[in-house]
Amino acid sequence: MCVVCSIVDLRRRINLIKSHMGSMALCRGARGESLREAGAIDSLLSIAWRLILSSDEDNKHFITLPAIDNESSEASYDAFHVCCERHLQSLMFNNNIVAFKELHSTTIDLASAALGSLRDLACGSALNRAAFLSWEPSSSSQTLNRAVIKNGIHVLVAYIQRYDGFSWEDILCLGDATNATRAEEECIYTARGKKEIRMLTNALGAIRNSSHSTADVCQSFYTCGLVDLLIRRLVHDDSTTNNNGVSVLPDATRPWREACFRTAGSLINLAEKCPAVAKKLASNRDIIYILLETWGGMNAITCNNEKRKSKSLRGLPLLHLGLAAVLNAAAGNGGLDDAMIQVLEKERERKKVAQRREEERKLRLEKESDTS
Repeated sequence: MCVVCSIVDLRRRINLIKSHMGSMALCRGARGESLREAGAIDSLLSIAWRLILSSDEDNKHFITLPAIDNESSEASYDAFHVCCERHLQSLMFNNNIVAFKELHSTTIDLASAALGSLRDLACGSALNRAAFLSWEPSSSSQTLNRAVIKNGIHVLVAYIQRYDGFSWEDILCLGDATNATRAEEECIYTARGKKEIRMLTNALGAIRNSSHSTADVCQSFYTCGLVDLLIRRLVHDDSTTNNNGVSVLPDATRPWREACFRTAGSLINLAEKCPAVAKKLASNRDIIYILLETWGGMNAITCNNEKRKSKSLRGLPLLHLGLAAVLNAAAGNGGLDDAMIQVLEKERERKKVAQRREEERKLRLEKESDTS
């Protein structure tokens, strides 16, 4: 297979995806439904599936993602040793390794584009989310981690498994140091590492959106072991711990902040529709702190406490049902601190206020109808 022809074909696919499904505006509403009916979700999942396959003898006809460890990635350059006559001359006078690395880079770009479009298509459409679970691969297959893929949920989980055991910094430092940038801690962030983080972030976004208010999808994610993978990803190392030892989201200077936010959002969505997830998260205090920060209401509670406005609901967002399920599960085990207790109390106050306003609205409507 010609390396250059493969790169050209992959780029053509990337351009097609970006042209028709490259933004939220192109994937929401009636257009998103039409894309699903036309087979867009099935096609995107098929692309993501083929790229994450194990590059063994059974799958050698597929172009797959480069191995996560650099040694295996370098060894896989020998897989494409045949070039067409049109490109053979150019490769003879250039570094073949450069062409192979470009192939790997383009492969990551294609996976990232496919996952990004799946993320957008899953937003706001229950039918689109259900399509993830109904998709099936064309043949029995295994990922690089030897996990069997049977549906679209397994495909998304495979992309999270790809990085299991690697810290955020490890991912950012994948590949060689060519055209790399240096972070504050003197860790070299490579061009490939940045693309890998973007691909992981898009996969997490697809998981967060597809798990929204969809019980069977959430149960499938839980059965696949996704929850444990996400927990390890959030509390993998000190990158999500502040000076007081409390787990928090990384600050805005960290390239993996958005990935952490989507990871936490995924766990909250899963906890809403899967009680087993809520129970598991309730037993981990570090995870609860991160979920509370992701929710965004802790700052309002802290500010009100400092101003001694414990009854105020100003600035407090609506408590997500998934986070409420986690806190209620933790309360049953006596695992809540004062701040967590306040979150539940203020949510109960909010419900009372909303109920009173609704009763007042109905009473007002009745009076207006009687007078008319």
